[in-house]
Amino acid sequence: MIARSVLSSLSLERSRRAASQARSFVRERCLEAGVAEGVCDSAVLMVSELVTNAVEHARSRVELAVAVSPRDVHVEVGDHNAALPAVRHPDTGAVHGRGMAIVDALASAWGVRPAGRGKTVWFDLPR
Repeated sequence: MIARSVLSSLSLERSRRAASQARSFVRERCLEAGVAEGVCDSAVLMVSELVTNAVEHARSRVELAVAVSPRDVHVEVGDHNAALPAVRHPDTGAVHGRGMAIVDALASAWGVRPAGRGKTVWFDLPR
């Protein structure tokens, strides 16, 4: 984890509720830090996509970290699958495959790094 002004973390079970729990957690951290509503909404949307990917594709527990500094909101989602995510551009009728494209479009920066037997996907949003 990267040290920031305010760092909070949460471990989530692999379940259908994980994305909802992650959204609530990120929203609470943003509101506590006085992050603008639009930035908070973008962070909530992106964390929902990343946690859903981890639950559906990695099939593992999810480690979530949120760091809020005076400059940005930094979110990390870790799982236990080393397969790297890819930005896809699905057909308009496709039900799945937009998560990383959303992150790519909204984040000021994002990336992936190895973490043990898995990976951590992270993103930044300016405040």
